[in-house]
Amino acid sequence: MFQTVKDYAATCPFLESTLQPEGGSAAPKGMIFHIVGDNAAPIQVMDIGFGTGTLGQMIKDNPTSRHWVVDGLDGFEPNCKNRDLIEKKIYRNIWHGLAQDFAPEQWGDYQIICLFDVIEHLDIVAAKSLLRTLLETMGQQALLLVSTPLWFYPQDSQQSGDLEEHQIGVPVTSMMALIPTMYAIMHPLVGGFALNKNSLDYIEFFQPTTDRNFTIEKGLAIIKAVGMQYIPGTLFRVG
Repeated sequence: MFQTVKDYAATCPFLESTLQPEGGSAAPKGMIFHIVGDNAAPIQVMDIGFGTGTLGQMIKDNPTSRHWVVDGLDGFEPNCKNRDLIEKKIYRNIWHGLAQDFAPEQWGDYQIICLFDVIEHLDIVAAKSLLRTLLETMGQQALLLVSTPLWFYPQDSQQSGDLEEHQIGVPVTSMMALIPTMYAIMHPLVGGFALNKNSLDYIEFFQPTTDRNFTIEKGLAIIKAVGMQYIPGTLFRVG
């Protein structure tokens, strides 16, 4: 784990490479503005797998959240040494490394932890372990936002070391079994879920699959079978 930005300033030279920052996402990122009781409160956000910094930019562009402090962590070096992003001073601190290697005690610093389109890049053991660690170590009032394709979305690496390959698919039953407080589903069947500490009691029911035949049609059939709403971009509260 290496910190490339500290207090909005680069701690090392910018990366001169043919590799390009990347990390787009179909996640319903806008749900972050609807999960806390008071957006005017001082909020610290950790953006895991921040890619090109889309979420951080959204937070700073929104008048109700531009005072929030955003940190980022990413496993792809060009994202962590992205001159354009760093010079905008969107992210206070940036670490290059894997979330699994982040000091567990530091997760407690954040009121919101975002894991947007990350867990599908991990194997089953690592995905389960990371979710458990985050839920165990985050603050009592903190929220964990998780998004993932609700099927086995086929995707391979695009650049050397970019960690873009998808290794698992996550049926919606796995996410709803964690008892989220709200959810939204975007095209192409990418779900976002807000979890609190209570989700830790249900972590054993998070069961992703490595079956590449888990198609979008099957994912949609499961959504319909459990009676969930699929209206792209609409936020639904649970309970």
